Amino acid sequence: MTRQQVFLDEYRQAREKRAAGDSRGELQHLERAHILGQPRFVDHLRSHLWLLAWAWRQRDWAELAAQLLRLPGSLGSLFGLYPLGNPGTRRVGALTAQPLPDDLKALLP
Repeated sequence: MTRQQVFLDEYRQAREKRAAGDSRGELQHLERAHILGQPRFVDHLRSHLWLLAWAWRQRDWAELAAQLLRLPGSLGSLFGLYPLGNPGTRRVGALTAQPLPDDLKALLP
């Protein structure tokens, strides 16, 4: 599968977790989608919008504020400037790169 296909599949899995009432599982898939979306501006922006919506549904105001601050950071993808492997949530600094999950390594630069 391509990076784009796996990106969309992670979002599909997040929606399934949300439907099942598993907010933690939903967030894990949204974070993986963010990692995959970083190289492409539109996907990067979409992943932050999905994370923003997750924070709203959870009433996690700190995460919601973090997402509002990170949305403009999606522009970094246009210039190839983004911290590879960053999950896109407040649990990791916005500019902090993280090790890539093994199963995603082949899909990313």
